[in-house]
Amino acid sequence: MDIAHLFQFKQDREFTRLLHHDNYIDLTTAALELARDDQPELQFDMVYTWIRQRASELSGRVALANDDRSLVQCFVDCLARQHKLIGNTTCYHQAEGSYLNYVIEKKQGLPIALSLIYMAVGKELGIDIQGVAAPIQFLVRYDSQAGPLFIDPYAKGAIYTEEECVVRLAELGEFTRGELTRLLKPASHREIIARMLMNLKRIHEEHQDYQKAWNVQRRLFALSPLSNTHKKDMAALSFKTKQLSLSVELLESCLKSCPESEQSDIKLMLQKVHTELAKWN
Repeated sequence: MDIAHLFQFKQDREFTRLLHHDNYIDLTTAALELARDDQPELQFDMVYTWIRQRASELSGRVALANDDRSLVQCFVDCLARQHKLIGNTTCYHQAEGSYLNYVIEKKQGLPIALSLIYMAVGKELGIDIQGVAAPIQFLVRYDSQAGPLFIDPYAKGAIYTEEECVVRLAELGEFTRGELTRLLKPASHREIIARMLMNLKRIHEEHQDYQKAWNVQRRLFALSPLSNTHKKDMAALSFKTKQLSLSVELLESCLKSCPESEQSDIKLMLQKVHTELAKWN
């Protein structure tokens, strides 16, 4: 495979649209396309059907909600309390915690995967629930007339006002109020998919499953082809998966665009790859 082929995802309609900076992609489908890398036979219809069923359950409750807070509570009552979708620390070390089909089946997942389910059910109902790439923990928000309300799907659907959310996040890390307020803005579809991919890459590398990490890194590189960091990571994982010619091509491309301070490291990597290639000839 050469560099040009790294950007081809013919089976993945929504991810391909994302690469073309189309903001109107179906996030549920895009997330399932990522899961299909690990589950080639994955059928998406089960997830779509489950989401439609939850929307059907919620439609009457939402229509009877007295105010925005009650409307948001309907989602929590349905998804977190009735259907038991919550977070679990083990999911931070398991790729399945990012895959919507597993999250629905096992009733636990990473914050971002749980959030995508809230967003998908909201979309089915015509209710705009947006993802928030908050530090440490992904959230969702609903913009009420009185100001945004935030749901933490990982924490059993805890609901916060913006002020409460800032206080909560400040407890989890060293961030200023201004930083947190800015980070509570809605995330783009591109940001959401990239964050899911970074989670998956970390988990696969933690398990030393370099082929799966390579599959993930390929998508990250396709999303940011001008990033030398992603290009170098792509080269390193290509080396680990014995795709030596591709690794050489990527590293030589890095040398043309990287700052001088990084060139010595890249040349050392390139020398290592050529040494390994020589063993094959």
